[in-house]
Amino acid sequence: MTPPRPTTPARAGGPPADLAVVGAGIVGAAVAFGALTDRPGSRILVLDQGAGDTATRWSLGALAPWAATPGQRDLLVRGTARFRDPRLLALLHPHLRRVPVLVAAGAPTLERLARATVGATMEPASPGTERAARDAVGQLLLRPGDGFATVRGGIAVLDTAAAATALVDAVVDAGGRLLTGVHVTRIDTARPDGQRLLLSDGSAVTARRTALATGPWPAPAVGSGAGAGSGAGTEAGAASPNAAGGAAPWRTKRMAALRIDRELPADAPMVCFPDDDLFLLPAPEGSSSSGASSGGAWVSFRSEQWDVAPDGGPDTFGPGTLDEGRRVLGRRLPDLVEAARAGRAGVDGYTSDRTPLTDRPAPGVARTAAASGAGARLCWGMADRVLELLAP
Repeated sequence: MTPPRPTTPARAGGPPADLAVVGAGIVGAAVAFGALTDRPGSRILVLDQGAGDTATRWSLGALAPWAATPGQRDLLVRGTARFRDPRLLALLHPHLRRVPVLVAAGAPTLERLARATVGATMEPASPGTERAARDAVGQLLLRPGDGFATVRGGIAVLDTAAAATALVDAVVDAGGRLLTGVHVTRIDTARPDGQRLLLSDGSAVTARRTALATGPWPAPAVGSGAGAGSGAGTEAGAASPNAAGGAAPWRTKRMAALRIDRELPADAPMVCFPDDDLFLLPAPEGSSSSGASSGGAWVSFRSEQWDVAPDGGPDTFGPGTLDEGRRVLGRRLPDLVEAARAGRAGVDGYTSDRTPLTDRPAPGVARTAAASGAGARLCWGMADRVLELLAP
């Protein structure tokens, strides 16, 4: 006997949304705001499951101008025009700050970064910038052939979680809707009244088009009619399902940052060791950017903990992660090791070359995923690409 179709109470009433955005992290927020910018007056619906440990929440928000791959370069270039939109900058201004930067690396790496820089200029670091870094962090352990460079004008740092909230609030203020605490399990694309998004509580909403920005969480199944897949999640260690129900071409990986429990000078620069994937970001006292209020700094390092559950698990930043970070820190900034504390850790989706995935799993449905820890700086280009795929 075929079970009855789920009922669709009040949420399914009214005209379909012009665009449903599944996920209200920084990527989903950028998509929703971009859609409103492109088509003022559009009916935009944002649905978010309300997970606490999101990549957006734990992002340090350093908008580094470097593109590690051609795909990242395309996204940075695409996103430049959107990021410079005066309406967007007005919303982001309270959540942005700019910090000087010192980059320490070998000549080949510095040359590669100079070629990979988008929308900024790299140049040799001044003695003053180098001195400010040493005053702030103590000894800088260099390798033979290492040199110093900087980014002219510094690097912008975004309070990513606050920015995402501001963008979604702007969409709601313009007539959009936000549903929180809801999980979209399936999208039925073969309906004359628009796509039907089935929610985990048995209700549904309708939309003409859908953008999926679910971060490391499995996307809902996409199909036609009742035969679509269940969209159920997977256990940690298994491949995450994509929007069509198959295996996704990305894996989850932990993002981690140590907390440096020591006051740094007000002029302390961001210190980057790209050869080690190690980045120190000052967090001045009273600064809301990067989530700090008591001074000190964050140190982002490459964690090699793969196939982590999207919620980070019960021991998000345990002793193993702390020891891992201190070992990396000691190779470059040994004077800070004693001040290093358990910091923040999140999970994101990573592709093999760290270029985010953007595709169209079904007509009228576009997906962008696997920001590879770079959602704060690539989200504008990811949004541009998704909206291009969904354009009539």
